[in-house]
This record gives sequence, structure tokens and C-alpha cells, in this order.
Amino acid sequence: MAANGVEAIKALEMFPYGLVLMDVQMPEMDGFEATRAIRNPQSCVLNHQVTIVAMTAHAMQGDREKCVQAGMDDYLTKPIERSALIAVLQKWLKPKGEQEHAVASEPEERVAISNDEKELVVFDRAAFMNRVGDDKDLDRTILDGFLEDLPSQITQLKAHLAVGDAHLVEQQAHKIKGASATVGGEALRAVAWAMEQVGKAGDLDAARARVTDLDEQFNALKKAMNR
Repeated sequence: MAANGVEAIKALEMFPYGLVLMDVQMPEMDGFEATRAIRNPQSCVLNHQVTIVAMTAHAMQGDREKCVQAGMDDYLTKPIERSALIAVLQKWLKPKGEQEHAVASEPEERVAISNDEKELVVFDRAAFMNRVGDDKDLDRTILDGFLEDLPSQITQLKAHLAVGDAHLVEQQAHKIKGASATVGGEALRAVAWAMEQVGKAGDLDAARARVTDLDEQFNALKKAMNR
């Protein structure tokens, strides 16, 4: 596990991993920069040709192309589906002569999230259970952790809004979006995604205008999960 690209490179300097699941959006050094450093023959990583699979919430054609241009071998969209992850591991962890040197085909180009949260389900339990392999013990552990942690995540977002730090608002909204997507909280994910975008644009007033929506969608998701 690495918290950012710098830590990932340090790990690859110490151990010859067979495959890297590379998050794209990370602090200090993002996945694109880290991949370019790994591929650089002047760097100290042990295997410059290690298989690198991008992991990102982005789902547009341009993002896939950007991953390839940075030197990545394949691409997974978050939240990660169990079957997709297994397929990628089976494909790339074959003996070298059997590997397919091409980026796996993705579903049709799609917008990552709808702008109309009202059309999205509050809790997509079926999708979430698929991600945890229908393991009911793991299901409860993850949901309890999410419900315990997210209030503090929302509090941090509000604190960043209070001091007017758009960059931290963007980063915190990104975390909430990712956590919500993992547990199947589609409506909450949509609000967090919208706040991430306006944070990126520096529009703090627009971000503040969505705080009530964020609270309401989290409360709705909490009720749905507890049911």
C-alpha cells in the first residue's frame, strides 16, 4: 500500500512487484507522474516494465488515452467491480509470452455520474454486494465503517469551506465521492462529484450551496443502509 506516487516509487525500488494498481489522483505525486518516473530508465525502480493498471473514477475516452500515453498498460474504473479486477489480474499475471499487450476494452464511453441526483438510487445494495462477493459479514463491516467515518469527512469539507480553501474542498469532496461510490451511495456520490467540480473551478459559493444536499443525501443513505 502506498499513500501517493512517491511512496509507490520507493516501494518499487525495494521489491520487484509483478503488477501495480495505480491510483490516478493522489497527493504529492499523481499516478501519471509516478508512471512516467517508473518507466524512466534513469530511475531506481527494479523493473521499469512492471505492469501498471490505472485505477480512476474517470470514465471518458480521453482519460483512457491519457493513461496509455503516460505508460500504463491497462485501466480499471472505480468503484472496482470484482469480476473486472479478476479479469485484469488473470490477463496480466500470465507468463510473459502469453500477455496481451493492449489496453483492455472498456464499456461504452459514459459520463461518470448524472447531474440529477433525484434520478439516482440512494443505496444500490445489489452493486455493493457484488463488490464484496455477497459476503454478509464483510458487507456489515464496510457499511459500519463508512457510516462511522463519513460524518467526520463531511465535517472536514465544511471546515475547508469555512476557511475558503477551494483546493482542499476539491480533495475532500473527491474522498467522499470515492467512499460513497464504493458502498453504492449513488445519490451522495453525485452531490460529492458536483462539489468536487466546483471546488476545482474555485467556485466556493457553488460548493457552499450544495452542503445541505450533501447532509440530506448522507442521512437518506444512512437510513437506507440501516434498513
